[in-house]
Formats: sequence, structure tokens, C-alpha cells
Amino acid sequence: MNTHKSSLTPDLTDLKSFDRYISLGDNCEAGLQFWRIGYDESSIFRFTTIDSDNLLKLIENDFADIFCKEALSPAYVDHMVRDTKTGIAFHSKLYSSIDKNTGKRFFRNDYDFDKVYAEEKTKIEYLVKKWRDLVSSKERVLYFIKKNQLSNRADAEKILNTFLKHYPEHDFLILYIQPQSLSETDWGYERLHNVYVEYLAPYDNAEAGADVNGWDKLFAKYPLKKPFAKKRPWSAGKKLFRKFIGKTGG
Repeated sequence: MNTHKSSLTPDLTDLKSFDRYISLGDNCEAGLQFWRIGYDESSIFRFTTIDSDNLLKLIENDFADIFCKEALSPAYVDHMVRDTKTGIAFHSKLYSSIDKNTGKRFFRNDYDFDKVYAEEKTKIEYLVKKWRDLVSSKERVLYFIKKNQLSNRADAEKILNTFLKHYPEHDFLILYIQPQSLSETDWGYERLHNVYVEYLAPYDNAEAGADVNGWDKLFAKYPLKKPFAKKRPWSAGKKLFRKFIGKTGG
């Protein structure tokens, strides 16, 4: 499949703005930067941990069997749960703790697991429907994916080609965000731009460890059509961030 620029297709860099920003995961860094600038649009991958292979499998399978109860297990922190069937980890109110004797995580018994699961399953189904509606819409969408590990052109191309295969009518552009240390010349793709920040936030400090100036340059270069709310200070971050995740689902 030839996805490079040609004289027969418009150069998408001439289009100045976008209807939506959507994170493709890896972790919460992109979603948190959206939150920082006042952009609160919910989406299925915004506050999740997922690698590229599982992201592409979900798209290939149109989100089949996502968040099935029997496939859920505690993740690596109290407020996250891993879907072992799809490989995606969500922020969740299916809280867990560590067994001091075995060192293994277990779901706590101080809440109604089935009730919380049903609420979160409904939320996941809503976000999946929202994704399907978006990729079928006429809206112009900017997707963000950043990779702390296994970040390379071949990975980016797999993501691009999966979108072209499954969403051929979708008006999109993917930003593949890497640290400046991996900088390369323009890859030359119409719907995929390799872009750089000085550094990416470490996985254990996604809230405050990002190159804020670098992200702001990306938002300025690839703006939304409608202005977003006033930027939020990180000092207000943790409490509001937890509240926001509770509303929009990881």
C-alpha cells in the first residue's frame, strides 16, 4: 500500500486545524496533556496503558470481548485493572491490594464487585461506541501516540496501515511522538507525522514528568478548530485528575 504523498491527493499539512484530539494510549501522558490545556473530551484510550500490538488487535477485531469480567485481573497499582484478553489496563474503581504474605494482588472485598463492574462495563461500551461513531464521521481527527519503549518507524507504519485498512474514509492524521534523541528527517507520510519533544514522561511520573513546552508546541502547530478551556496548573492536578478519570473511564 502506497501511503506516501502524491500529486493526486491533498497535502494534509495545508489543513490548519482539527475537530478532535484523541490519544492512542501507551500510557496517560497524552491524555494528561489534553487535561492540562483544558481539553476534556473522553475517549477509549485516553487514560489507559496499552502497547501497539494490542492496540492494533483491538482495532482489527473491532473491540470484540473488551472488558469481559472473567478476563479482568488487578494491575500494578490499586486503582487499575488489566484486561488480560485484550492487553489493555484501565483506571478503575475495581480496587485491589497486595497480599503481604504472597506479594500478589487481589481484588478487595470492601465494595460490590459486580455492581462496580456493571457500571464500568457500561462506560467502556459507551466509549467504544463513541470511537466507532467518530471513525465513521466527517470530523477531522488528530491522533496522538507516544512511545517510551519500542519506538520506531516500523511501529508507526503498522499503526498507519491499520487505520487505512479499517477506516479508509476517515479524515485523520497521526502524530507519532518520540524524544528528540530519536529525531529523524520527515518520514514523508501524508497521514502520519513523526514529531518530537525533548523527553517523554517516565511511566511512574506521567502527571508532572512531561516536556510541557514540547507538548505546547505540538498543540500550537496542530490546533483544534474550537478553543479549549483555560490551562490548568499542575498544582491542581491530582485531585481533579482522579475525579476526571472516574467520570470518563481511563
